[in-house]
Amino acid sequence: MCSKVFVIFVLVPASFLVILLALNTITSRQRQFQWDMNRKDVTSLPQLDRERIQQRAERLAKALTIQTISWERDVFETEALLQLHQHLKNSFPLIHSSPSIEVNVINGYSLLYTIHGNNNDKNDGVLPPYMLAAHLDVVPVANGTWKVADPFEGRIIDGVIYGRGALDDKSSVMGILEALEFLLENKYNFHRTFYIGFGHDEEVSGFEGAGHIAKHLKETGVSHLDFVLDEGYFVLEDLVEGVDDLVSVIGVTEKGYATLELSVEMTPGHSSIPPKETAIGVLAKAVLALETNPHPSMFGHGPEMDFFSYISSSAKIGHSVLFSNLWLLSPLLSKLLSRSPVTDAIQRTTTAVTIIQGGYKHNVIPGSSSATVNHRIHPADSLDQVIEHNRRVINDPRVRIKVIDYYPPTPISPYGLDVSAFNLIASSVKQIYPSSVIAPACSPANTDLRRYVELSDHLYRITPTVLTPVTRGGIHGDDEQITIEHYHNFIRFYVALMLNADQPEAGHLTVRHHREL
Repeated sequence: MCSKVFVIFVLVPASFLVILLALNTITSRQRQFQWDMNRKDVTSLPQLDRERIQQRAERLAKALTIQTISWERDVFETEALLQLHQHLKNSFPLIHSSPSIEVNVINGYSLLYTIHGNNNDKNDGVLPPYMLAAHLDVVPVANGTWKVADPFEGRIIDGVIYGRGALDDKSSVMGILEALEFLLENKYNFHRTFYIGFGHDEEVSGFEGAGHIAKHLKETGVSHLDFVLDEGYFVLEDLVEGVDDLVSVIGVTEKGYATLELSVEMTPGHSSIPPKETAIGVLAKAVLALETNPHPSMFGHGPEMDFFSYISSSAKIGHSVLFSNLWLLSPLLSKLLSRSPVTDAIQRTTTAVTIIQGGYKHNVIPGSSSATVNHRIHPADSLDQVIEHNRRVINDPRVRIKVIDYYPPTPISPYGLDVSAFNLIASSVKQIYPSSVIAPACSPANTDLRRYVELSDHLYRITPTVLTPVTRGGIHGDDEQITIEHYHNFIRFYVALMLNADQPEAGHLTVRHHREL
């Protein structure tokens, strides 16, 4: 892996190489990405007072009491979803009574808000619409494992809101609508049309929710969205090694997934006369081969290299040397990433064996066995490459591979200073978290954005609140939580974004990635 580094060290005098590395590091640390801060100042509008902050927190807490669980594909709590609809109507009366806002219930349970701008003439000066996305459903909870509060109690304790959906993703639903209601309270008139789309089954597929929202938009003549912003990465605190500043991560793509079945068919028999190999034994060797032979690193073929380049100026000096010189040291960084499953997942297609089935009686050798394997596919990888790798490392024709489910990685959306949609989101983040550093990344988890790939080339992901080592475990885990202050900034971000997106300069998009600047 490090042969490139070795060859360069052989051919280039060491002293010259050290000087080159140092100069490159100094240049990187002096460089700051100048996101466009020529945006509307959020403070120009009346500020949210403390009493209103508490009221907004209580509205979110109420939403967390509604058990909108998605159990599996096509199995979700329909009555709870309708209860949440009513809670939104009660909480945001201006939105639901405004003559300029159209609310449609899509496929029974999803919601699509159309905010009609006052500049809809068909001319070159009109910006195309954009969409803010989130989802109404939540994942199930394990019984008896929450320690601070019950998962659907919606309690506020010492300035912290607890409940399933506090981070994923009812804070987005409520935060977006709080921002819109706030702007309507202040008599703001939108020039630009935009949409707010809330799917109801993101946690199990998104087919029935976001899929139908996309279908509805196309059927009503919407063929292009300027950009779509959904949940995703967070503003990370103490989660990026070597960086003390907040790191605001904007997802520009997300991994695909493939669920495969490995199966072996052999002759059954009695356990008293076992053959030299059994279906279970052959399958076990195949599973071991997959787990001990990971898919190849794709470092540098997705946004992961730019992630480290973007944060290099804020990193501690040792990390900065590494991150600033990836033209030379990328093999070394890739090797370091591979030491931890969390960081290794950034750079390659992952493999997880999730289900194994085999015998049915203690004294019978089964004639068949199977295993379910889940892959999260790197954007530079493909299903054919994944299957070919699996066949090669298993190296046993008795193991059959069948595709059960598959969805490809989403295309990598353009990012960088000259991509106005990305710049718009980045500058809005910087207005709320001015000391944070912006970085693009690939999301390892799937979102509803995969349903909107035909409507926009600019699909971005960020949940605009601070995530810490403590709160990270609550996502799909126990004691999910968000502080009132962080939720306040959540809302402020969407206020800033809506105002910034309403400016003419927000609409001039390019299609270049950062490395092409």
